Amino acid sequence: MIVQFVSVLYQNASNGYTVAVYETAETDKIPNSAVRQLRGRNISFTAVGTELPVMRNAEFEMEGSWKESERYGKQYYVDWFRIILPKTRDGILGYLSSGIIKGIGPSTAAKIVDLFGTDTFRVFDESPKELLKVKGITEKRLEEIMETYRGSAGIRELLAFLAPYHVTPKKAEKIQEHFGVKAARIVKEQPYRLCEVKGFGFLTVDPIARASRDFAPDDPERVKAAIRYVLKEAEKEGHLFLESPEVIERALRLLNQGFAPDTVKTADAVTAGNSLVLTEKKLGADGRAVFLKENRDAEISAAYHINRILSASAPVYDVEQLLEETQAEFGIILAEKQKEAVRMVFKSPLSIITGGPGKGKTTNLRIILRIYERLERNGEVLACAPTGRARKRLAESTGYPAMTIHKALYLKEDDDYDTDADMLLEDFIIADEFTMADMRLASILFSRIKSGARVVLVGDVDQLPSVGPGNVFKEMIESGVIPVTVLDVFFRQAQNSRIIINSNRMNQNQKNLLYGEDFRFVYADSPEEASVKIQEIYREELAKNQNDPDRVQVLSPLRVNTEAGVNTLNRNLRELVNPPSFSKAEWKAGARLFRVGDKVMQTKNTEAVSNGDIGRLTDISVNRDGQKEITVDYGDVQKNYQEEELEILDHSYAMSIHKSQGAEYPVVIIPVLKSFYPMLRRNVYYTGITRAKERVYLVGTKQALYMAIANGKEERRNTLLGRRIRQAAAKNGYQEASKKAA
Repeated sequence: MIVQFVSVLYQNASNGYTVAVYETAETDKIPNSAVRQLRGRNISFTAVGTELPVMRNAEFEMEGSWKESERYGKQYYVDWFRIILPKTRDGILGYLSSGIIKGIGPSTAAKIVDLFGTDTFRVFDESPKELLKVKGITEKRLEEIMETYRGSAGIRELLAFLAPYHVTPKKAEKIQEHFGVKAARIVKEQPYRLCEVKGFGFLTVDPIARASRDFAPDDPERVKAAIRYVLKEAEKEGHLFLESPEVIERALRLLNQGFAPDTVKTADAVTAGNSLVLTEKKLGADGRAVFLKENRDAEISAAYHINRILSASAPVYDVEQLLEETQAEFGIILAEKQKEAVRMVFKSPLSIITGGPGKGKTTNLRIILRIYERLERNGEVLACAPTGRARKRLAESTGYPAMTIHKALYLKEDDDYDTDADMLLEDFIIADEFTMADMRLASILFSRIKSGARVVLVGDVDQLPSVGPGNVFKEMIESGVIPVTVLDVFFRQAQNSRIIINSNRMNQNQKNLLYGEDFRFVYADSPEEASVKIQEIYREELAKNQNDPDRVQVLSPLRVNTEAGVNTLNRNLRELVNPPSFSKAEWKAGARLFRVGDKVMQTKNTEAVSNGDIGRLTDISVNRDGQKEITVDYGDVQKNYQEEELEILDHSYAMSIHKSQGAEYPVVIIPVLKSFYPMLRRNVYYTGITRAKERVYLVGTKQALYMAIANGKEERRNTLLGRRIRQAAAKNGYQEASKKAA
C-alpha cells in the first residue's frame, strides 16, 4: 500500500528497530482494530520494522502483514518499502524539501518547483543545466545536487532489485556508497560482493544471492565468498591471516548452515581457496598462512621499507658533548638507558624507544629534538601520532607542532589507504604511541618515508595492541633487527605516584597494590551498583575540577549490554553534566539525543577532524539549504555535521579503554567487575589505569581486579611481520642490531 510518514514512536539507533505512525488513503487495507485516527480522507496506523522511513512529504510503498500485540494492539510489520517519486506539484515540492537531495532545502526546492512545476524530474533527468536558472544554484552546487540525485536514482534501482529480500533504503545507501554508480549492476551480476559492504555478513548476503541467481550450495562463487568473509571477520580478532585448516573449518561451518552435513565438502573449499590464491590473486598464502591479498601486501611492503630505511646511508653522530650540554640546558640528568636511547637515535636511521609511564619517554623526546635542532639546523621535522588526542599530547609535551599520521599521509578516512601520494619530505620523523598503529597504516607510513630520513618510533609495548589487525610495534621489537632501547628506571617524581607504582606491579603479576589519595578502590558487586557509584564519584570529582568534564574521564572495557558499559554510562553522565533546559537546543537522531553543551568525540578520520578528537557541541541550527546541522568546537577547528554524518559522532563522558589510548586525564574512573569476563585482562586495565595523571578510581570487586592482573595472556594475533623483517634484512645483508636492549 501507499503511505506517508506521520511520526516516530520509538527508534533504536543501534539496530534500526523502528515503531512509527503512517497514514494512507487505501482505507480498505487497514483493519478497523488497527486504525489510530482519521486524518481527513486518510487514516493512520502503527508500523513496526527495521530502519523504516521517517521522511516527511514523501510517499512510500510498503508490504508486510498485520500482527496482534497483547500490549499495543494490531500493528503492521513491514517486510519491505520503497520511495515513490511523486508526480504532483505538491508531492515534488515535498520530496525535494525532505533533504533527500544534498544541496536542496525547502527554499531552493520551492524556487525549482515554481520554475519547472511537474516537469521538475524531467529537467533533472534530461537537462540538469537548466537548474542554473534557479537563483542560488551555482555550477559547484549543481554538481553536488546532481551527484546526490543520481545516487538516489541508483538507490531506487537497487531497492527495486533488493526489495524482496527486505533490504531497507538506509542499507541500499551503504551499498551505493561502497560500489558507486555501478552498484545495481554489480549486485545483480555478482551478489556475493555484497559481503564487502559493512553490515552485510555472509549469512545476510547468502539468501539474497541464492534466491536471485539460484546458486547451488557448493557453487564456487558461494564458497569463495564464504572464505573471503571468514578472513575479513578474522581481522576483528586482530589477525592478518588464518591457517588454511582453520579457514576451511570456519568456511564450511558457514556454508553448511541450514543444509545436511557435508553438503559442501572440504574438497570444494580447497578448490575455491586455491582459485582465489593462484588464479584470481584475491588471497595470498605463505605455506599454511592464508591472507586477504591487501593484508599480505601490507606486511611485505612494511618489511621491505623498514629495511630500506634502516640500511640507508645517514650521518652517524657522536652526541656526547651535546648530550651533556642539553641536559644542563634543561636542568635534568638522564638515566643511563635514556642516554642510550639518545645515542642510538643518532647512530641508526631507525630506532625504537619503549617503556611504561614514568620512565621518561617524553623527556627523552625533548632532549632528542633539541639535539637534532643543533645538529641539523635546516632539517625538517615531523612529529606524529595515530590519533588526534595522541597528536595533541605529543605537541604539548614536546613543544613541537604535531600531526596525526593520517593527516601527514593525506589519508582522509580510516579505510582510505591510497598508496599514490608523494614521499614525505621530512628528514626526521618521530611517531609516538606507535602501539596504536595497525598493519595497513604502518605500511603506508613506512612506504612514504624517504631513504636517508631518521625515524624514531615510541610507545609502551605493554599497552593494548592496535584496534585494526596486526601487532606492528611488538613485532618490530621482537624481530631483533631494529635497535631498541627499553627505559627501565622511574623518574624521582614517578616514584611517589601510586598510579605508576601499581601499573608496574600489575605488569609483574603482583596483586599487592597500594591504595591512597591517588589510587582508590570503591566496592560494587554488580554493574547496576557500579553505575550508581561511578556517577557519585563523577559528580564529586567534577566539583573538585571546576566542573570541567575534560578533567574527569570514565573508561570501561565494554560498550553495550551492561549498566557499567560505555553507552549506558554516557547517557547517565550527560544528564549530570549537561541537563536539559529551555535555553539548550536538542536534536533526537534515532535513539540518540544531542544537546547543546554536550561533550562529543569523532570516531572516524576526516580531512578536518581526526578519529578520537573531543569537542563541545556549540549549536544546533538549520543551514541555508534548510538542513538541520550540529556544530562542534574542537578548539582549533569547528565542524558542522548533518544528519547523515551523526553516526561518526559519539558522546564522550565515558569511552572504551581502547578508544582512550594516547590520551591522558587528571582523573580516571574504571569499573572492574566479574561480569566483564573475558575483558578482564592485564593489558586492558594497565592501559586504562595509565591514562590517569592524578587519580584513579577502580569501581567493582577486588576478585575481578585480581583476575585481570593474573590474566597476562596476550591475545594471539596472526602476523608474520617479524619474520618478514628478518628475511628482508638477511636478503639485504643487513646485520641484526647488536645493541638491542635487554
